[in-house]
Amino acid sequence: MALDGIILSKIKEDLDARLPIRINRISDTSATEIVFNIHSEGVRCNMVMSFHSVYNHICLSDKNFATHNDPSTFVMVLRKYIANGVIYEIEQNEYDRYLLMHIKALDDLYDERHFILSVELMGKYANLILVDANTNRIIDALKKIPPYENTRRTILQGAEFTLPDKQNKIDFFSGETFNIEESLVKQLQGFSKTLEKEVRYRLESETLDDIRKEIKESKSLYLSRNEDGFEYHVIPLTHLEAIPEQYELNKGFDELYFELDEKERIRNVTEDIFKFVKKELRHFELKVEKLNASLNDALNLEDDRENGDLLFTYGDLNVKGLKEVNIYDKIIKLDPRYSIKDNARKYYQRYQKKRKGQNYINEQLEIAGREVEYFSALIEQLTIANFDDANTIKEELVKYGYLRTKLKKKPGNKKKINLYQVKVDGYTITFGKNNIQNNAVTFDYARNSYTWFHAKGFHGAHVVVDDDEPNEKIIRICANLAAWYSQGRYSSSVPVDYCPVKNIKKIPGAKMGFVSYTHNKTIYIDPYQDREIEIDNI
Repeated sequence: MALDGIILSKIKEDLDARLPIRINRISDTSATEIVFNIHSEGVRCNMVMSFHSVYNHICLSDKNFATHNDPSTFVMVLRKYIANGVIYEIEQNEYDRYLLMHIKALDDLYDERHFILSVELMGKYANLILVDANTNRIIDALKKIPPYENTRRTILQGAEFTLPDKQNKIDFFSGETFNIEESLVKQLQGFSKTLEKEVRYRLESETLDDIRKEIKESKSLYLSRNEDGFEYHVIPLTHLEAIPEQYELNKGFDELYFELDEKERIRNVTEDIFKFVKKELRHFELKVEKLNASLNDALNLEDDRENGDLLFTYGDLNVKGLKEVNIYDKIIKLDPRYSIKDNARKYYQRYQKKRKGQNYINEQLEIAGREVEYFSALIEQLTIANFDDANTIKEELVKYGYLRTKLKKKPGNKKKINLYQVKVDGYTITFGKNNIQNNAVTFDYARNSYTWFHAKGFHGAHVVVDDDEPNEKIIRICANLAAWYSQGRYSSSVPVDYCPVKNIKKIPGAKMGFVSYTHNKTIYIDPYQDREIEIDNI
């Protein structure tokens, strides 16, 4: 469901309590999400603004957000004007779905300037607009709207800033009467269809004043999950007949939207990588097909030798001008320009070329086969990647020379490789989800006494547990992780091999993440996403 004006008023109350808010850094994590690192009341956190057409929202978050190496032009404009500025006032017109953040900041000459940041969270019209408060002119906007798209409200640099159209509706909390028989969304400020359903349901057993009071006093967000996804509001949605989960307001939005926004961030990073990897995979698949055709042709070299022998045997025949000759009921193709002996020599030359070419073709087939396997693995890894994983895969492609994108290297220590970890019953289980992470898990992190797991016959995660003889419960947890984070996650009875880490060897000449192993055992498991275990990043 979309954010409504009443929920936004609760977010405003929370932000008001934190004023003044200093803006430290401004970054974009995707084309529709901007993160402000802020400082308020001695606490640093992130103010996340999403302008996605479906799940646009604003909230405070303690989570870490990976940002673009190259910020958008709009973010650069925001940095220029309001970085290190202070939000000193926030306005909401009645219960409309936008906030006006009043900001003061110093310009290049250290003169104080005032700006308005209009945070508009109105579904497909969601937008962020920076306005010069003195001239009321738009400096820039996330989504620009020229006059030919909207004659009533132009959003372009230099255009006069106007507020979204005001809707003449009744304040639900004013006590003013409204028609319960008509649509509440059309009559009441800040109402969504979800809230209307809840109010109508509650009116069967509660008074209107009680409902108003509960909404007015709420400081929480209630999340109700269903088969179609989720619904939420600042009061429990009892009409859904599902047990609601109660969260502190900002933590509730993190629970709701972090994964959804993460998908958008990932798509922003992986879209071009996916296209590139699929293109490379198809290239090497076609190469394998052509090489196999060449190999099949090369395997017919004995026919060429036999044709040469027959032509030399009957070297006195005059075949000039003929395209073929019949010797012992065998039709032999000829080049009409040459004599029978010259044609024989051509067949012997072809025979020698094919004989020598078999080794080369086999070598190329092996190389192309490894590339097909490599890019097939990358496609699987991209489907389960989070933002950091996707960037790691991009770095890997650059490292191997497939991509020419220049990655900006930050000075200092070597970049830490992100791994995943689960702690159960005193055991520590660690795994990776791509080649770089798998290589680090198996050869850098794990000790020889650890036990290693991998889905047999599938591209997937390397999983290790810090014990040489884990019990059956831990074996099944490790095997499930290996199967779930593999190409076989939606299969049944997936075989998972496991053995001591000391039995794992790198394959000479192979890319990182590809290994061989011996003295393994195998367990069969039906993969599932185990929500009872908590996965941490290390």
